[in-house]
Amino acid sequence: MLHLRASESGVQTGMDKNKQLTYGLGGLGVLLGGLGVFLLSDRGREIVRNVARHLERAPESIEQFTEATQVELDRIQRTLNQIAARLEATS
Repeated sequence: MLHLRASESGVQTGMDKNKQLTYGLGGLGVLLGGLGVFLLSDRGREIVRNVARHLERAPESIEQFTEATQVELDRIQRTLNQIAARLEATS
């Protein structure tokens, strides 16, 4: 007769689930504690302020990038049109 323990059969026991929950909650507690310490420190608050300042400027940067990208795409399109015209002329 074949006897398998719960862990060997793939079926989790109540104790296994409790360990997983404990480890998960412990890890979450450590993460949140570290985040709290980070936000309470002077350096942490400075970093958060810098990130917020950069995010405020993000729309302007994105708009500048979009405009520059469009100019470059227009230049590429003109070049392709010139190449196509020259190929038509030679054939």
